[in-house]
Amino acid sequence: MIKIFNTQLNGIFQKIDAQESEIDIAARLLAQAIIGQGKVYIKGFGDLRYLEEFLTSGDEKLPDTERLITETVIDQTDRVILMAPYYDESVIEYIADLEKNNIDYVLVCNKDPRIDCMNFIDLSTPRALVPTEDFSRIITPHVMAMNYIYYILYALIKEMLDEEL
Repeated sequence: MIKIFNTQLNGIFQKIDAQESEIDIAARLLAQAIIGQGKVYIKGFGDLRYLEEFLTSGDEKLPDTERLITETVIDQTDRVILMAPYYDESVIEYIADLEKNNIDYVLVCNKDPRIDCMNFIDLSTPRALVPTEDFSRIITPHVMAMNYIYYILYALIKEMLDEEL
């Protein structure tokens, strides 16, 4: 089972790596806020909401990063990272509010035909990975994939910030 999981997980990481240009564009968009007068806000949905605290308080958090909560006032100098396992109604409503207020954002979730945004990164975890004896599947590594994407963004943004100094 471990070998199957490892193989499947490596496949997800390769799919994420294949989105190099999308990730680079997202990193540049987020770096604009940090270099300028804005902040980067983090908003998670589903299981990815548990990463909000880690990404805003951990040792390797981006500068000027905060959790996006209901009372937060954001403006056009700010950027938002939206993380969701699936593109559901709560994500769609949140995006509608951001777009209404002309707030740039990066959406990280699994592909959905309804997604129509410029800054999208496919989470690449649409289903559980490991087959079981009863032919079901277990382990849907949304958090691992998002963490991998975050660390790529972190490294790219850190490199951009170091060049600015």
